[in-house]
Amino acid sequence: MNLESQFKVIFYSFIYGMFFLATFKLLRMVKFKKKFMKIISELLFCFSHVIIFYFLLYKIDYGILNYYVVIFLIIGGLFCHLLYFKDKKP
Repeated sequence: MNLESQFKVIFYSFIYGMFFLATFKLLRMVKFKKKFMKIISELLFCFSHVIIFYFLLYKIDYGILNYYVVIFLIIGGLFCHLLYFKDKKP
């Protein structure tokens, strides 16, 4: 993998981490009547995000998953949480 594709993977992982957390917060706002439906919807949500992310990763570098991809997914999620979803205290 060349340096350009590594930078692309790092950038997209960071942005996708932010996207994942934002959409997960939206999913958590939905109220489910049954606990079973909540569990199924969260599993489908995570499964669909894994498929979408792997598809993007496949388009960039043929699906090679390195340790820094996971690190930047987590950093992107933390960045989004700290920047946008910080609990507002009065």
